[in-house]
Amino acid sequence: MKSLRHFFVEVPEKTSGTVKVGDKELFIDTRFNPFDHRICYGKIVSTPKKVETGAKEGDTLFFHHHVSTSASLKIGGDVYMAVLDTDNPRGSHAIAYRDSNGDTHMLANWVFLEPLEKEEEEVSDGGIIMVSLEEKKEVEARIVTPSQYMIEQGVKKGDVVGFLPDRDYKMKLDDGSIVYRMTDDDVLYVRK
Repeated sequence: MKSLRHFFVEVPEKTSGTVKVGDKELFIDTRFNPFDHRICYGKIVSTPKKVETGAKEGDTLFFHHHVSTSASLKIGGDVYMAVLDTDNPRGSHAIAYRDSNGDTHMLANWVFLEPLEKEEEEVSDGGIIMVSLEEKKEVEARIVTPSQYMIEQGVKKGDVVGFLPDRDYKMKLDDGSIVYRMTDDDVLYVRK
């Protein structure tokens, strides 16, 4: 089966149903916090013929969390369609792919970022952790994989950038790392 416009991806497991605690593996009920347990990656079984992305069959595709849970995107068996829309990235399910060399390549204008290290908690002389009642929303992160546009603008891996509030959707990658995914339109500045 050959795709004309979109990726076809094999996703045998739709959720990660276990978690490691020490040397124990615990089974979890994924109905609670389902977004935290959805698997957002799979093996590419067909690349779009219409658009040259550089991805190959067998590479790993990272996609929107609805892909493997939507009946309308199911092709058959464990194969799902991940829409690729290079003109409107917010309408695109396909976010990035990892090739056989382990390199990650962003699709459309998606970007991966990682949260910045949290500041250490302030502790009083008596050992009480000082907590502010005002919750601070993080709006800066470090670039993990920039989009092609960002590369052309001189933005590189490791740069700290500011972004629009509530655009930091967390994704768990196949190596277990947690990244934010957003479009480069959501990035406001590069801290120098």
